[in-house]
Amino acid sequence: MPSTKLCISSSMTGSGKTVFTSALIKSLMNNGYSVSAGKIGPDYIDPTYTRYITNRAVFNYDTWAMTEEKIRYLIHESTQKNDIHIIEGVMGLFDGTKNQSSSTAEFVKKFKIPVLLILDSSGQSQTLAAICKGIMNYDTEINFIGVILNNISSERHYNLINEELEKSKIKVLGYLPKSDDLIFPRRHLGLFLAEHVENYQYLINCAANLIEKYIDIEEIIKLSNVLDGDQESTIRESGKASIDLGQRISIAKDPSFSFIYDNTLRQWAKEGREVDFFSPLHDEGPSVNCTGIYLPGGYPELHCEKLANCNNFVNSMKSAAKQRKFIYGECGGYMVLGKSIIDKDNKEHAMLGLLNLVTSFNKRKLSLGYREVKAKESNCFVRENAYMCHEYHYSSIIEESGQHLFESLDKNGAQRKYGLINENVFGSYLHIIDNRLMKTGD
Repeated sequence: MPSTKLCISSSMTGSGKTVFTSALIKSLMNNGYSVSAGKIGPDYIDPTYTRYITNRAVFNYDTWAMTEEKIRYLIHESTQKNDIHIIEGVMGLFDGTKNQSSSTAEFVKKFKIPVLLILDSSGQSQTLAAICKGIMNYDTEINFIGVILNNISSERHYNLINEELEKSKIKVLGYLPKSDDLIFPRRHLGLFLAEHVENYQYLINCAANLIEKYIDIEEIIKLSNVLDGDQESTIRESGKASIDLGQRISIAKDPSFSFIYDNTLRQWAKEGREVDFFSPLHDEGPSVNCTGIYLPGGYPELHCEKLANCNNFVNSMKSAAKQRKFIYGECGGYMVLGKSIIDKDNKEHAMLGLLNLVTSFNKRKLSLGYREVKAKESNCFVRENAYMCHEYHYSSIIEESGQHLFESLDKNGAQRKYGLINENVFGSYLHIIDNRLMKTGD
């Protein structure tokens, strides 16, 4: 049956995918379309922009970490009762791990999603046509519906590029002029979260107005309408939540703890688990009747002085630990479970002290990449599964001792250990995307 899906991709990071995707969705909604959004890869930040606009869950699709069956089900769920499902790509179209695994190209071919290419036209004209032609000829299995030219400085600039693209029969579906209203603020982990951009509503409205003025929206919709080979009756969901925190889960959520996958929240809801949220920065503690506490990643390194003085939060977390409630910290949450965090000015701030860990944002070191790990020892909340994770942080470990939570599954290199576990308290720098049953021999 026909299904309208579209992937927004580009030649490289920083080409304007997130701004364009968000503005296109806003424009479509302004014109009466029902839109859902998705994101390829492990990114937490970009989905906050499309979630803010659609007010709906935005699922991450990761071909490295997730099974094809699970991704297919999530896409199917996202397209139900919506006119169009728009998916933002990751990095450049062909960028990923070895053999383009985890790339946008791998995803769109596997799930037969049309691609709209957005190219940054800054500092070039006719050469951009050569780049575009090279991308489109590099893999002819990809269904390109056309191209959007971003950062056009003048009508002459646009015409120079468009004339060259027309010679190659490449369809230009519009352009976006250079504008301060198309610049979203950034920091060390990428864009600011949408809810932390003070004038985001203004920026996205301006961007949507530019879309409606310079982009052929109806042609994009028409070209995105493709035959969907997946029959509803054949699509099945499988798998359980990666971490078991019991029936009632209290989740920290504020600028210090913001990196939460909608995939995870959805899975817990499907399993009938109850979820509530609390703000450590507002000195709130977890609900008293919770069975487990989740401290997700975020930016505690930017708020560690305030966190250290949130006495109710600190005391309630220590009390929950004594009550043997499951407490799980991921990346920034893991840092807060430790004894202290050293900030960018080399000042040390006491944290929860539930794990023997000291981290520093003063000594910065980029840790980035996929990690496949397994639990060092099975317990009631971490199963004997392989865990497909992503690591991305600039803080570094100064001190870490005790029983480690995970170990590397990489048989070609040195064994690595990740995280700590202290009775009912556990965590690591790794963001868990998904889990799978161990293969024979793992």
